[in-house]
Amino acid sequence: MAIKRRDLMAATAAALALPALRNPALAAADELVIGFSHVATGPLQSLLITNKVPMEMALADINAAGGVNGKKLRVSTFDTAGDPRQAQVAVRRFAEDEGALCILGPASSGECRVAFPAGERLGIVQCSNSATAPGITDKMTFAFRDTSDELTQFRRLLKVMKAKGMAAGSASIIYATDEFISKTLGESVFPQAFKEAGIPVAKAVGFPIQAFDVSAQVGELMRNPTDIVALGGTIEPAVKVLKELRRQGHKGRMIGSGVMSDPTLPDKVGADGEGVLYPSFFYSGLNDRTRAFTARFAEGTKQAGLPRTSPHHTDAATYDIVQIYAEAMRRAQVTGEPGKLKAERIAIRDQMQKMESWNWEGVLGRTWFYPDGAARLPAHVIEVRDGKLQLLDSLYEG
Repeated sequence: MAIKRRDLMAATAAALALPALRNPALAAADELVIGFSHVATGPLQSLLITNKVPMEMALADINAAGGVNGKKLRVSTFDTAGDPRQAQVAVRRFAEDEGALCILGPASSGECRVAFPAGERLGIVQCSNSATAPGITDKMTFAFRDTSDELTQFRRLLKVMKAKGMAAGSASIIYATDEFISKTLGESVFPQAFKEAGIPVAKAVGFPIQAFDVSAQVGELMRNPTDIVALGGTIEPAVKVLKELRRQGHKGRMIGSGVMSDPTLPDKVGADGEGVLYPSFFYSGLNDRTRAFTARFAEGTKQAGLPRTSPHHTDAATYDIVQIYAEAMRRAQVTGEPGKLKAERIAIRDQMQKMESWNWEGVLGRTWFYPDGAARLPAHVIEVRDGKLQLLDSLYEG
């Protein structure tokens, strides 16, 4: 009997939620617990549901090597569905009920705006694998993100375009108005970066992220065609906007942010995607380490019945964050004993703040956290060319 997609997704979501149901009182004395604010359902699940695969990869690697300080690592999962309110509930659950030492996630910038302050009050480290809104970790001591912010990455993309002599004499902006990071891109990040680069913006238009038809908004842009169109939105609106731009005869280049850096983009847009550019802090073909990770990820998603075989940068960050937490626990000599929980959470935080001295390298390359909690990562500027993702250039600074 064929399994319907909605039934498969429901079963997957239920399975992902199971670890959160475990009674923390039954946790073994030889376990160290990490909370995982995961997106298994909701509007962001098509992009983020695969994050569970690299989490399990990292967990298996660490425990196969003897665990941490003689104890096994366990990850307790909570499905936030991308909802900021649920992300806040997850922080309290992990900190107060689960006895977690630290938290992987939450994913989206909108969730982090609510969950990070809650973590500050509770004194527990959270490290996002996806949040890219500028300033999201500012003035906090327990909030980290293994990402680069969108303004930094978009500046780098424009710098590479200039160095490569790509046409960028004029720009327009189109963005989703009802999703936090997309709106931030359209109304703040893109205008600021274009202004700094001396690129005039002819028009900026918004649309609802669930809009079926964007022909009217694209039509506004086409009254004054520009060399580049900057898209603020995830993969689904990106595909709709790009196809409509081509249908209406746009000959220029569409560029985006890390939010739309989805490895499935070439397959979803076909020939219409030729020339699209975006920055990402992960490129699967960069070196032997990234290629090996990609191969393992593909096998893991296949076994899990998930359709995507190429990792997104949030998948790579998920793997690295689990490894970073394990190393921080080793250096802090954590025990997981209930009476030491508060002090050991602080010790993990303190070790992560000193990460530059570790000389640590993961799937994303050599990584450490700046004083504002954001990671030092590159921008790999990727171009859709001949139906594939091709690396145009990589910038670590500037």
